[in-house]
Amino acid sequence: MPTLTDLEQIPENVVMVSGESLLSRRHMPVPPNMTAVVRKPQQPALLCEMLREEYPADHPIQLIGKDGSRELTIAGLKGDGFSFDGTGYLVIPPLPDHTAFETIQNTVAILRGPYGCPWDKKQTHQSIRGDFLQEVYELLDGLDRGNKDMIVEELGDVLFHVVLQTQMAIDGGEFNMGDVISHINDKIISRHQHVFGNPEELTADQVPLRWEQIKQRERAKQHKKGGLLDGISRSMPALTMAVSYQGRAAKAGFEWESETDCRRKLDEELEEFKNARTPEEQEEELGDILFCIVNLARLHKIDPEAALRMANLKFYDRVHYIEKQAENEHTDLFSLPREEKEKYWYEYKEEQRKRE
Repeated sequence: MPTLTDLEQIPENVVMVSGESLLSRRHMPVPPNMTAVVRKPQQPALLCEMLREEYPADHPIQLIGKDGSRELTIAGLKGDGFSFDGTGYLVIPPLPDHTAFETIQNTVAILRGPYGCPWDKKQTHQSIRGDFLQEVYELLDGLDRGNKDMIVEELGDVLFHVVLQTQMAIDGGEFNMGDVISHINDKIISRHQHVFGNPEELTADQVPLRWEQIKQRERAKQHKKGGLLDGISRSMPALTMAVSYQGRAAKAGFEWESETDCRRKLDEELEEFKNARTPEEQEEELGDILFCIVNLARLHKIDPEAALRMANLKFYDRVHYIEKQAENEHTDLFSLPREEKEKYWYEYKEEQRKRE
């Protein structure tokens, strides 16, 4: 066991790990804002790939061995002929504090603390719910647009809400971040036994079925009663809820035998909508039409929520184009004649088609 003197000689903000312990990992078990020292580093190419997950390729590192020290970069670990001799240490200097997950946790804790922000301190799990949902939608917008800068920003906003919700729970003595992380990590490992348990070759289509079977066993073990569709949130958008209901039902064999059957059902629902007499009947039949369209989309492996979002964005771009043309004519969208609106609509549509 180390003595008090030994412990007092350990430098601050330095974490030491063994090279052997890193062989089975994809990420360093050290916050990037702390100096990491790898004792007896192994397999430089593998170590390079791991470090590249969090550090830039040109990040300087130092290899210290019995023959002295050597300065290189993380990318240099992958150089031809480079190897470790089974001894020595690899020193990885820290990145700035703001790169570490623990830093955002500390920032949020300060905001919620006695001398923090009045707005952050007054929030509750429920009061922040709408803002959290809005950030998720903004992230989806960034994903749809393929805008990397937007994705980075919106992922950060979503992460902020995860940390904030957890800090509220810490303040209230409910749970902490370790509970959140360990719960999801254990669940992911449990439901991926083909990776972490008994290695097994599964196709991408087989994985969701296996996942559902494991979830059913988990519910039985926990003596949770409920039907096939229980556990699917009713707060999600209606199209997404329909996909979830239909997908889970399909795993139990509740599925159209062919696309032709689904299309026939859609025609039937359209006819019933045309024959509906009251607004209430029309609403019900329209719901059935949408539900059937979701089924058709699912059969084609299309996410209807994403498809509709893309259609919305396309509509936005075309209307915006017409607005700009109206502005060029020194008028506005409301005053522009209908035939002019249609002309610019198809004009932009043709431009889009050519770009594609």
